[in-house]
Amino acid sequence: MKTFNQYKILKLAAQDFAEAKKWYKSLQVSGLANRFSNEVKQTINVNLNNPYAFAIRYREVRIAHTKKFPYAVHYFVEDEIIIITAIVYDRRDPNITIKR
Repeated sequence: MKTFNQYKILKLAAQDFAEAKKWYKSLQVSGLANRFSNEVKQTINVNLNNPYAFAIRYREVRIAHTKKFPYAVHYFVEDEIIIITAIVYDRRDPNITIKR
């Protein structure tokens, strides 16, 4: 099993992540935004350890779901770097991420 050391988050994915953290922070539940952020980071780390563990869902993009929050990390592998294209709410229209 090959592990990867690098990942790149595309601008739209970073915006997705920032908006989601902001929304969780707006709920004013102590530590919720931090728990969300840590869970997304943990999901990314799982991808670094085994990037091919998830099936290709569209084009060359794979989707890894967070465990406790209804979010998914969309990514593909290129030149031994994981490229994250989206970090989105699971029940969001999938066509939005496919267009990216």
